[in-house]
Amino acid sequence: MENDFIGKGWGFPPQFNIETNDINMVSDKQEIEESLTILFSTSLNERIFHPTFGCDLKEFQFTSLSHATILKIKNLIEYTVRQFEPRIELNSVDINLDSIYDGKIIINLSYTIKNSFVVENMVYSYYFE
Repeated sequence: MENDFIGKGWGFPPQFNIETNDINMVSDKQEIEESLTILFSTSLNERIFHPTFGCDLKEFQFTSLSHATILKIKNLIEYTVRQFEPRIELNSVDINLDSIYDGKIIINLSYTIKNSFVVENMVYSYYFE
């Protein structure tokens, strides 16, 4: 489903194809999900020329995970996706705490790709290191 609306970008992490001497590119759903992964793994002020880019999940690193904290994480993710990923419409965000004692939370996203009305799901694991 080659979609010009979504575009094409470098894969994350960047990889190079030795045979073609080119950078591996991604498009469609993979492009969006890699963009979201970069967004979620970037802290605020981490990018010098774009200090507001990112989702400051590290803010919750040493916070007890109460219902209020989970709601704050969910709201932060919703706000960040709506702010920085205009190619999708966010349908829902669910936080799964089943692996919290392993040091991670599972973030389940449901989104619709704009201009194609395709509904997709993404799972992002956030590790508290």
